[in-house]
Amino acid sequence: MSETTYLLSNKNIALINNGSISAAKTSTTKQYNDPLEKWPVRGLAYTNEIGAAISEIAPKTGLLLWVPALLYFGADIYDKYKNDQTSYDPSAKRGTKQAVFQLLASVILPTAAVKAGQKTASAIAAVAGQNKLSLQSQEELLKFTIEHLRQNRLRDYADKQDEYLTKFAEKLSNHIDETKKESKFKTSLKLVTDWLFNRHQPEAVTHPTSDKITEFTQNNLKKIFKIRETLLADRKPDEFSDKMFNKFRQFEHEFATTKDYTGDAKEDAAKLAIKLFEEKQIFKNKLLKTLGGFIALGFLAKPIDNFVENFVIHKVVNPGLTMLNAEQIKKFKEKTMLNKS
Repeated sequence: MSETTYLLSNKNIALINNGSISAAKTSTTKQYNDPLEKWPVRGLAYTNEIGAAISEIAPKTGLLLWVPALLYFGADIYDKYKNDQTSYDPSAKRGTKQAVFQLLASVILPTAAVKAGQKTASAIAAVAGQNKLSLQSQEELLKFTIEHLRQNRLRDYADKQDEYLTKFAEKLSNHIDETKKESKFKTSLKLVTDWLFNRHQPEAVTHPTSDKITEFTQNNLKKIFKIRETLLADRKPDEFSDKMFNKFRQFEHEFATTKDYTGDAKEDAAKLAIKLFEEKQIFKNKLLKTLGGFIALGFLAKPIDNFVENFVIHKVVNPGLTMLNAEQIKKFKEKTMLNKS
């Protein structure tokens, strides 16, 4: 009787009885592939990071992109809780670990990385930029300028530019003082939260020196008066693209052909075009901040995953859950012994 040796494994079982083979099954061991890790499904996990990165230039789209990511995170956490790879084996410990991983590695830390990249890009402009103001400070000053233009007619100051500049400087100074007072009543948590997640940050105008703010706003207002004068002469300002100048002409035509319109079509068209010009300046700054967010995410995405997996999960969460389980078992035994006695 010849003897044959078989390798036994969970994928290859041979039953040997008195030297004879009663059953034998051979198969190739395959590595488990998580269906949620396969593309394009895996791509849903990154939509919130893209949303955070583009929130400056497209806030509504950025917010909407969180929806597929959150659905993916929920499905992944539930899947890891319910299944141990290919077998059904619910485990609160496994589900908790995955929830912590997704919360940190996919939500909190990547979002913080994007915001930090945007803030860094904004701060670089204060050092390397021509006017030595951060992108955020410029943005808030331009917003204030647009609001001031909305409330005041440039034609009333066509021959009194200095008066307009003085009036603007006074209102801006009051605005900065009020902003400083309001910021004092904000808690540290509120200030940090606004700094990280709030796109509108009025406190940004309180950081630069008054000389830098005055130089930036005065130069910008002088440029606006020059643009208005050029548009009223029906010429294209140097600062305008052909598309923007055509937009001005379109505004003028719409005003002139509107029934019961009694205003100055060219004047009102110039005002709208100037507002559009200021908003475009804001958009350019937002694009630079968005680029900074994407760069930071590209550099930090992998280190974030490694940090959460190798440090937070393995060195903090796993020991904590093990200790918790041991404590629960101990209490259960003590309770059982008391009941028996």
